[in-house]
Amino acid sequence: MKKNLAIVMLSLMLCVALLVACGGGGGSTPAPAGGGGGGGGSSAAAAAPGTSPDNPIRWQVQGFTASGTYFDTIGERLINNINDMAGGRLIIEWFSVDSIVPLFEGPAAVRDGILDATFEYPGVWASIDQGYTLMNSSPGLFWNSIDHIGWVYEGGGKELLQKGADLYNMNVRVLPAGVFDAENFLWANHPIREIEDMRGITIRMMPIMGAVLSHNGMSVAFLSASEIVPAMERGVLDAGEFSIPALDRTFGFQDVAKFVTRTGFHQPTSQVILTINMDSWNALPRDLQHIVETAGKANHITSWTNGIVENIKAEEFFDEIGITTVHLSDDAIETLTRWVADYYEEFALPGTFMREVVDSQRAYITMIAEYQTALQKPCPEWAFK
Repeated sequence: MKKNLAIVMLSLMLCVALLVACGGGGGSTPAPAGGGGGGGGSSAAAAAPGTSPDNPIRWQVQGFTASGTYFDTIGERLINNINDMAGGRLIIEWFSVDSIVPLFEGPAAVRDGILDATFEYPGVWASIDQGYTLMNSSPGLFWNSIDHIGWVYEGGGKELLQKGADLYNMNVRVLPAGVFDAENFLWANHPIREIEDMRGITIRMMPIMGAVLSHNGMSVAFLSASEIVPAMERGVLDAGEFSIPALDRTFGFQDVAKFVTRTGFHQPTSQVILTINMDSWNALPRDLQHIVETAGKANHITSWTNGIVENIKAEEFFDEIGITTVHLSDDAIETLTRWVADYYEEFALPGTFMREVVDSQRAYITMIAEYQTALQKPCPEWAFK
């Protein structure tokens, strides 16, 4: 009798277990009030945001150049890749510069949650700390994109990006998101090869190099990207720069200047970043965070390799329409190199964030210089047109 009772009890327990495991898809979760007991999955608890395409996380992200310009397409491509990899669980809406907030209000807008993120260049942070501008580009330091990428991922650059934001309580997560080759040095209606060619004229220059030139007697103005070409057209600026040939073409520099000076001593490489509101970042499940990080890293390769090709196309276009390309002389580069080194010594003071960035970049360059130099070889003659 006891044996039969035990068998009956065991059978009942097994049935209950099977019902809990298989019953109605709702498990042990109670049905919603008034649910009526039917409706298949209607009794299941709503998925947390970002865990299902039925309840996605939504972001708004703003870029830093106008719609249709090269950097806008690079930023939108990054966002599209994130959306694709997220499989509908994270949906990011892309906006070109100034669509929601003005460019230089971007960092504060992300901090305050007005934007979920910005795709921007670290020079936008110049008013917060000049050291952040060196994250974008370092006059007199890096000389090519691959060395810059190396410093970001292997030399402490990624960590310094975040440290700079944390120092000023910006409430953001900062991720590297792309890199580009040397920029054009200056556009003008007269050739600029020597230091003397820059005296007595008004120049638009990026923050660090602009400060160096101003410190050495040049007249420098810092304008946002959209203001430069109109200012040159009106004669307010005599010479100006903003970026790589591919972007300068889409901005129309070739319409207001007859000469372009290479190479970009002031910005031998440039980095772009994705600055994300910390609350928005923390709301992402870990796998979506990993997708955003990986997409940013992949965008380094896309922006670097595609940028080379698009720059070549732009330079060929400039040649076709009669733009004259000139180059900084060796004497000019030697002088600029000395000026930059002196500026770092005077203004990147011990204990400052700027000094930490300069020292970090110099340490990485010192580590790789001999190795990189040993790898170099000239291109064969047949490769030149």
